[in-house]
Amino acid sequence: MSRGRIYNNFYTPELWEQVNKENKRILDDFLAEYRQRKMSKGTISGYKNDLRIILIYILKELDNKCILELKKKDFRGLSLYFTEECNMSAARTNRLKSAVNSMLTFCEEDDDYDYEVNYAKKVRGIPKERVKDNDDNFFFTFDEFIRVRDILVFNNRLQDAVLWSLGFDSAARKNELFQVTKYGLLDGNKTNIVVGKRGKKFPLVYLDDTKELIRQYLEVRGDDDIDSLWIKGSGDHKAPLSDSNALYERICSISKILSEVRGDECHIFTHTMRHSRLECLSQGTDTRLLDENGNPRKYPLEQIQVFAHHSDVGTTQGYLRDHSEDTINSMFGIT
Repeated sequence: MSRGRIYNNFYTPELWEQVNKENKRILDDFLAEYRQRKMSKGTISGYKNDLRIILIYILKELDNKCILELKKKDFRGLSLYFTEECNMSAARTNRLKSAVNSMLTFCEEDDDYDYEVNYAKKVRGIPKERVKDNDDNFFFTFDEFIRVRDILVFNNRLQDAVLWSLGFDSAARKNELFQVTKYGLLDGNKTNIVVGKRGKKFPLVYLDDTKELIRQYLEVRGDDDIDSLWIKGSGDHKAPLSDSNALYERICSISKILSEVRGDECHIFTHTMRHSRLECLSQGTDTRLLDENGNPRKYPLEQIQVFAHHSDVGTTQGYLRDHSEDTINSMFGIT
């Protein structure tokens, strides 16, 4: 089935008129964000067509709910509908799902949306040549974090190394990271106070090796009258970044390095660091944080909730991988 046939079988002006107005607003906001990032017209048009299909599906099959209210089972049903009812190929269905993931990741990161957990990404893609866990693009391991950071430092990308390390250590959102100033960062292990979602105020925390990276970066950067930790240009042409999207673009550019480290293509976003950090603390894989026996420390869910500044522990749980199958296998010695 061609892409045109799929689109034309779903979209009509009459149906589009009935689509949830909030869903339309989210789509318009998402596309405006991508235009601001200078995405190509073809890319933006592709997202628009794919997401219109999704929103009309929600109109027809899910009572026209706001897309931010949908849960994992709804997105699983979406994939099954397009493959089983519409006979779409796995590649085409996964393209639609990828478009939803991108829009909901945007909502996760943007302060204008009270949206914490992107449930679409918790549903695996339809297998094509091999079964690839959809989590591959939303989590990286502690070992991968260290290896990517080492490569950034080796390539003298110190500001990107600081962004990568501070973003991971603090599990901060894009807009929270953007608010960090350069002052006092070497005096302790906390940044200035930033404002997070729903007006919450707190400093971001980081470990000593990240502080050492910050020291190296500021030393190379030299004296200037720019308050922000994040700049563009050098010498007399230094200037602060104009908005948080520049940080987003820098993290996206690091995807190439992570892909090389992993040996498999992946596409990460600013929020990937937040998911990966909380998972790392939950599983006790950060070798910089040791318990009384000298082993990497595992943190309970309630502590991770406080660290993530979540009001509901269920939100925190939604950030983590589902390890229930591993637990059952361990109970019965199944390998």
